[in-house]
Amino acid sequence: MGESDNPAAPEAEWDLEVRPQHAIMTARIVAALLALIFIIAGVLLRNGSTGVNFRLADQLGLAVFGLLLGSAVLLLTRPRVRVGKRGVVVRNILGDMEFRWEDIRGISFADKKSWARLELVHDEYVPMMAIRTNDKLRAAAAMDRFRELGAKYTAENAG
Repeated sequence: MGESDNPAAPEAEWDLEVRPQHAIMTARIVAALLALIFIIAGVLLRNGSTGVNFRLADQLGLAVFGLLLGSAVLLLTRPRVRVGKRGVVVRNILGDMEFRWEDIRGISFADKKSWARLELVHDEYVPMMAIRTNDKLRAAAAMDRFRELGAKYTAENAG
């Protein structure tokens, strides 16, 4: 098995890697706030005068629930798009999908959508959550670079 066949091959294999800047920052802040709120609520739960008897297990359960919610929000930091000679690898929230250049028609932003999409042959498409409209100039630069690489590698594969 050659190095290019290995999905864990070195980063140098990719000419472009895009991750959403604003979405990652927002997700981290929301995750931290959720965890903090539930932990504080768990600590203060026993001291309330609601008439309900809360035990240590209830407090710990609330804190753990907040940590789980925060962890779930952090899944939104996973999106990534990698572009290279082999093709394009799209990771949204779960799992990577790899596409060869001969299967790719282009990249676009559909009307009123928050993220770009990879257009495939047979009128199919894959959302790319890593290239988001709220990243403005970074998203535009990523789209331009993606198109440059697409033209380069499509021409190489054709000739």
